[in-house]
Amino acid sequence: MYKGCYLWGDVINMYINQAFLKKSREQLHNMFYVNTFWFTKVSELVVRYDKTNHAEEPMIKITRLRKSICLELHDEDMQGNLPAWIFMPIHGKKHWSLAIIRIHNDVAMLAHLDSFRGTHDPEAIFHIFKTVLCLIVPIDTALIMTAIMNVEQQQDGHSCGKHVLQMLVDAARKESDGLDRCFREEGLIRYIAILDQVRSFDVVFGMYLSGKMAGPPM
Repeated sequence: MYKGCYLWGDVINMYINQAFLKKSREQLHNMFYVNTFWFTKVSELVVRYDKTNHAEEPMIKITRLRKSICLELHDEDMQGNLPAWIFMPIHGKKHWSLAIIRIHNDVAMLAHLDSFRGTHDPEAIFHIFKTVLCLIVPIDTALIMTAIMNVEQQQDGHSCGKHVLQMLVDAARKESDGLDRCFREEGLIRYIAILDQVRSFDVVFGMYLSGKMAGPPM
């Protein structure tokens, strides 16, 4: 790549394709890379879904995204779980950033990594992915945590694609445990632990209400 030039989506997609070739099926079920066309497609569907007051046609197309992921993972019965980590490059306003989706049981975290903050609206991005997750997992929006990750900021106006590519490379070099350690700083593990406690309390409290416990939960 020449100095001062923008990085095209084809280059990022080429790396993503190479990452697929180097990983086993089991690894891809854990860490899944989405090509640069996905976010444009997904965002258009969500905009239509919102504008049409949750019409069935865009909703059906959104729910088919799960089938598309299963096909790419060669999960022929379409019954497999979604990958634990999904990496999605985002392009808009002549700028690249990266979204990471972490799925843990019925809890999810959305992270936005941007080397030039202020160009992409993270809240708009989070809304898009929350809508998709609620339809294809499905998952309650209350169980989706969002985080803006601290990443190195670029010092020019053209190296955003290079930064996204580097973030993808760094992620590919880490196993899932290493990525969890990175996300732990943003509170994901603590968040999951709190939710586990809430669920446990709900179970015990339900037993109390149904008369299966002599006294209220402490």
